[in-house]
Amino acid sequence: MRVIIIGCGKLGYRIAETFSNANYNVIVIDREKEIVNKVNEALDVMAIRYNGFVGKSLKEIDVNEKDLVIAVTGSDEGNILACIAAKEAGAGKTIARIRNPEYSKDLSVSKEKLSIDHIVNPEKATADEVSRLLAVSPAGQTGDFVMGKVQMIEIPIEDTNPFINKRIMDIDTGNFLVAAISRNSRIIIPKGTNMIMAGDTIYVIGIKEDVLNLCKSMGKKWRKVRSAMILGGGKISYYLAENLLQHGASVKIIERDKKRCEELAEVLPNALIINGDGSDIDLLQSENISSMDAFVSLTGMDEENVIVSLLAKKLGVPKVISKISRTNYIPLVETMGIDAAVTPSIISAGEIMKTVLGEKVIALSLILGGKVEVMEFIAHENSGLINVPVQKLNFPKGAIIATIVHGDEIIIPRGNDVIRDSDRVVILSEASEVEFIRNLFKVREGKNSNGLWNSIKNIRNNTTR
Repeated sequence: MRVIIIGCGKLGYRIAETFSNANYNVIVIDREKEIVNKVNEALDVMAIRYNGFVGKSLKEIDVNEKDLVIAVTGSDEGNILACIAAKEAGAGKTIARIRNPEYSKDLSVSKEKLSIDHIVNPEKATADEVSRLLAVSPAGQTGDFVMGKVQMIEIPIEDTNPFINKRIMDIDTGNFLVAAISRNSRIIIPKGTNMIMAGDTIYVIGIKEDVLNLCKSMGKKWRKVRSAMILGGGKISYYLAENLLQHGASVKIIERDKKRCEELAEVLPNALIINGDGSDIDLLQSENISSMDAFVSLTGMDEENVIVSLLAKKLGVPKVISKISRTNYIPLVETMGIDAAVTPSIISAGEIMKTVLGEKVIALSLILGGKVEVMEFIAHENSGLINVPVQKLNFPKGAIIATIVHGDEIIIPRGNDVIRDSDRVVILSEASEVEFIRNLFKVREGKNSNGLWNSIKNIRNNTTR
């Protein structure tokens, strides 16, 4: 199967990178020559340029029923038309980015008629992720597996943390596992002898109740969000405010643009919309930021989001979340004390990958800027993993079996534990090992032998439409 991506902004680039890392044949189509050149130089994909109707480009690369076409241009209407053109050209599946709230709601029923198999809305998906972070975890980034029974959380290790300078084997881990350590932007899949150090960020997976109890032991107690302040009045803020209001929280949104404030006031009558500069400490204090349960910074500038989030934390807000678009900022943010960072392109790439893999992968979460994937599989008898002690499996160093679920029993695996037929298995893996893991579970959806792929490589830098 080939993955054909139309439009290569931040999201398109992230999707191309994600599928390329997973060993798919990827073709990127974009209007801009500079973008095409950048993609060709940076990624192991084929990028071509077109200056006209996308249907012509799709026909020239011989789109067929095995291909997936993902339309993520800056225009909702353009993405809809691209999916129609892709289906007419013979594409098997199509995915469209639809960002307009009205379109998203209206197309939920009629998307089949418009030749769209799946709609992705990065802003709504990001708002949903922020809502989940605020609702279910006292720590940072989270992921839910096994129908919510198993949870993964991100815990920054501060100077007062009781885990500092302890080996993982010396920690009473109970029904959870320290599955990964992020240290100085480096990923460590730890063994029992690895030591946790100040400044680390650890990723813990286990039974939800035990994971939350772990947080309590570290002084990170869960508290319901009854009030939230949101910086920035974009689409993510709209969706997030709508979610919070539905759950009974009071919401304040600070937005510089007066016209946008008026629009938000009309569609969110139960929220308080403030026209002002959210980086102004006097404004924040006059709006009683210190009394808020949560502060979420969602402007279009990473630097502003980080700075104001740090200010909110300093002013005493218990839960602070920041939107970060540049993935190279994520490790830096982790060490600053901000509770969680969300990146729309990573969230959407994970959603699309999960859609493509379908039933083969039940759940998928991308963490650490997409460097690590956490996947939930169902083991089958032909996978080669069945009834073999974990310690004897040919498992890569860059991956770890985090949980095995047998019926109603959730197992944090030790050396003698085995995976049985139909067990659910949660695995954390570095991106470089993902293909190997999927092959173990017989999830083989990557590159096929394709004569067209090899022939078309020869014209990758010369195609102009």
